[in-house]
Amino acid sequence: MTFYYSRLFLFLWVPFISFSQITDDVIVEPSLNISWHNNARWSFNTAISERNRTQGSFEALHIQVSQFASYEVGFYSQLGVGVMYRELFDDLRPEEVRFSEQYVYTRKYNALKIAHRLRWDQRLRGDRTTHRWRYRFSSSLPLNGFATDASEFYLTASLETLFIAERDQRSGYDQRFSLGIGKQLSNQLKLQFVTTYRLEDFTAHTDRLLFLNIGVYYAI
Repeated sequence: MTFYYSRLFLFLWVPFISFSQITDDVIVEPSLNISWHNNARWSFNTAISERNRTQGSFEALHIQVSQFASYEVGFYSQLGVGVMYRELFDDLRPEEVRFSEQYVYTRKYNALKIAHRLRWDQRLRGDRTTHRWRYRFSSSLPLNGFATDASEFYLTASLETLFIAERDQRSGYDQRFSLGIGKQLSNQLKLQFVTTYRLEDFTAHTDRLLFLNIGVYYAI
């Protein structure tokens, strides 16, 4: 069974290898994510990450910290709110504060877990306010059995579409395709590597970016 899913993962990986040949830039983004529950309906997640570009030479772009809170409302659903602060390593560009509100529906079908997420972002950068409405469909699948136990691998994939609006600016659309693999190191700790291919403003001047996301996740 593991060999079958490994071959499936390699087959799905081929498009991303091809995408890497037609990108405008490759972005490397390591992150640390800490989550905890209060033994009720509330859950919380804190994350810190750094974004680096590799075009020409390796260059740090920014570091960001975010905090999210989610509340289970029943019927496999959660409501959440979050705030993020982004410190840019560019004196000519303002720092960013972002507020987010979201609805998530998660359901498991045997070993396959799927999730639908609707999110609304408000990005504040100097005197600019940008609104982004986002829909993401994601899934994860353990490579052994019906659940991911310690020392086991799992696959993850997602598809996300964004509509972006700002006063006195032309509206834009982004599209994101993600595929990754993770390993559950223990009951509290997992490591995840995800590649994301982004088409930014694809109805006009399209920027094609390949993100390499390396995440450490720890559950308290």
